[in-house]
Amino acid sequence: MSPAGGRLGRLLSSAGGAVTVQFVTAGGSLLVQALAARSLGAAGYGAYALLFAVLVMITSVQTSWVGDTLTVFDRFEPRIRGALIWSVAATVVLGAAVGAVVSLAMGVAGAAGTALFALLVALWLLNETGRRVFTARMEFWRLTANDACYLVVTLAALGAALGAGTAASVELLLAAMCTGCAVSIVLARLRLPAAEYAPAPLRGTAFREIAAFAGWRSVQAGIRPTALLLARVMIAAFASTAALAGVEAARLLLAPALTFVNGAGWFLLGDFAKAEQAGRPMRAAQAVRACGLMAGIALVLSLGGVLLVDWLGPLVTGGSFAVDEVALAGWGLYAVCFACTLPLASLATARKRSRTVFTIRAVEAGTGLVVLAALLAADSGRAAAAPYCLGAGGLVSAALLWRMLRKGDPPRQPVPPAPDEQLVG
Repeated sequence: MSPAGGRLGRLLSSAGGAVTVQFVTAGGSLLVQALAARSLGAAGYGAYALLFAVLVMITSVQTSWVGDTLTVFDRFEPRIRGALIWSVAATVVLGAAVGAVVSLAMGVAGAAGTALFALLVALWLLNETGRRVFTARMEFWRLTANDACYLVVTLAALGAALGAGTAASVELLLAAMCTGCAVSIVLARLRLPAAEYAPAPLRGTAFREIAAFAGWRSVQAGIRPTALLLARVMIAAFASTAALAGVEAARLLLAPALTFVNGAGWFLLGDFAKAEQAGRPMRAAQAVRACGLMAGIALVLSLGGVLLVDWLGPLVTGGSFAVDEVALAGWGLYAVCFACTLPLASLATARKRSRTVFTIRAVEAGTGLVVLAALLAADSGRAAAAPYCLGAGGLVSAALLWRMLRKGDPPRQPVPPAPDEQLVG
């Protein structure tokens, strides 16, 4: 096989692994949330959805600071490595504290539930750090096995507890997830090379250097999950957690489309970053082609969820409440718009333009939230408008990112002359 063919094969394998691992992760989340919907009812599932949204928000901020630094910078350079060790320790402690405070503020869990949620956040962030090491190594298939372990252990712990007669509750779900995370952390430690866990000097680190990149990157990556969390809080406040459950169930039905986009985004960031480091940076046109392909696949997957709602809906909810079909179409629009934005944002991140990406996406999310708040204030029955408000601005963000990236494109490489032209010369 030629070198070009070998590289293409490796890229396809890595891309397949990146998407597969997202489907395993999302599939596990879907199963756990479907069990929550079936056993807790609409109000209980709405409370669980709020806590899970907080977990996603905290994870997005932490993994963008730590995980993207692992990918874009040389994690084996001692000063970078020392800064990463400090970052992991600080974000795990701070994340657990934030999780506990937000849980108490929302009032959706008691003292035991808040303590379990804080523990889950800490374990989840440690597990996520190991996951991002696999990602930086482009070992997506090994990461898939690790995530499958989390899923199996979590479901086994949950099933064993329910089988023993333990009443279904938010606390039980959190405890099962803690068990799965703990086992997955141990497995990652055993499967990753010792060099990935090597210590580094904790003085004179490059903390300020990575903070200049990771600070903007982490708040940028936190925009989307924070916007989703705020939208959920608005729906619960203006309407009810039962109304939120219908909107969340619609999102779960379109999980394959959202999962595909997330998985492809993981792969693209790693590939764009490696190209930058190798001195052959990608151009904006390549990111646009990725946008078109991803948007097309997201559209097909979304249409599948919409057409199969009458069959899949009862499987997710157990018939305890209805899927909001207006929101279902909205999440399809959200997935397509997300696909149009993510490759361009990944290329901008690889070029270390996180601050610009943050500004563009912050305006997009802020505008959507303001519109949603106005709609809910006027009529609390408009909860289904949430995905439309949050997704439509993605097309404008994509256009702005494309314009910015084109201006920073590297010069085109000259095409070498054909062999016969060389002979003539």
